Amino acid sequence: MKIAVLMSTYNGEKYIRPQIESILRQVNVEVTLYIRDDGSSDSTCDIIRAYQREHKNIILYCEKNIGVGNSFMQLLYLINDEYDYYGFCDQDDIWDENKLCVAINTIKSFTVPTLYVSNQILVDKAGNIIKKRYDEAPDISYLQILSQNKVSGCTMVWNHSLNAILCLPQHRPSEKLLENRIHDVWVAMIASTVGNLIYDNNGYIYYRQHENNVVGAQNDTKLTIFKNQFNKLIGRAPRNGRSGLAQELVEKFPNLPPKYSLLFASANPHTIKNKWILIKNREQFLKHTGEHSFNFILTTLIISKKPGNTGISRDIRTEFTTDLLLSD
Repeated sequence: MKIAVLMSTYNGEKYIRPQIESILRQVNVEVTLYIRDDGSSDSTCDIIRAYQREHKNIILYCEKNIGVGNSFMQLLYLINDEYDYYGFCDQDDIWDENKLCVAINTIKSFTVPTLYVSNQILVDKAGNIIKKRYDEAPDISYLQILSQNKVSGCTMVWNHSLNAILCLPQHRPSEKLLENRIHDVWVAMIASTVGNLIYDNNGYIYYRQHENNVVGAQNDTKLTIFKNQFNKLIGRAPRNGRSGLAQELVEKFPNLPPKYSLLFASANPHTIKNKWILIKNREQFLKHTGEHSFNFILTTLIISKKPGNTGISRDIRTEFTTDLLLSD
């Protein structure tokens, strides 16, 4: 089983060695490790080059800084399609030697586009175990991912069928979107709407928590929820995050079935009709975000109109919004 593992690095000299070594120790798989360095100013590239001299299955691209989301997706577009499976990898974790073979065995029977994700074992910066990230399996529905993603990119493994969809030029997200909603959100949204998304509540990755994490494990505390709500109220970008993601998804995949009506409403929340649809169905969002009903209503009402066309035809918007208005 041939798998391409994709890593984006940035000033990762402190923890990258154990991460690379844990990938090289994977059992029962043929791994090629692709690394795109995102403009590091430390010795990260030198460390990787030292591993390259001993391991021919490590391929390095040292490039300019474009941000973590764009870096991962640009790397995905660079590699060829000869692999059976693909997966993302952070620069500072440690993998169990069975991580990849467990993921592949879980999805190998699927011929349709399929994404595997799993739980994580949280460790401190010294590698000491803290706890499992999720005691119970989190919600991985498309509305959960759209509202507050709980799917981690470093656990992702997907098949060739899904990779073909991700890499088509007409399905690629904009660089602007990836600045705010990073690569794992985009991949998870596509898998949850046009393919399969399978979650494993076991953890095969030691997910390091430290001061330099680009994205760490966040707890949904009352303070975190309050901060998120406050940021949505005062900033246009956080307010429009959900709508921006939904907008690009329906532009790239305009033929999604009617069960994704709320996705289409979220993609064009600037009309009075769609504001009403979102507010009417707010409980379906609130259970995913934990925010207060009043805050959801307020932020929905004040979402500013974006320039340009959504790319969704009037007929499609009417079909989906009518379907939703008629349902309770």
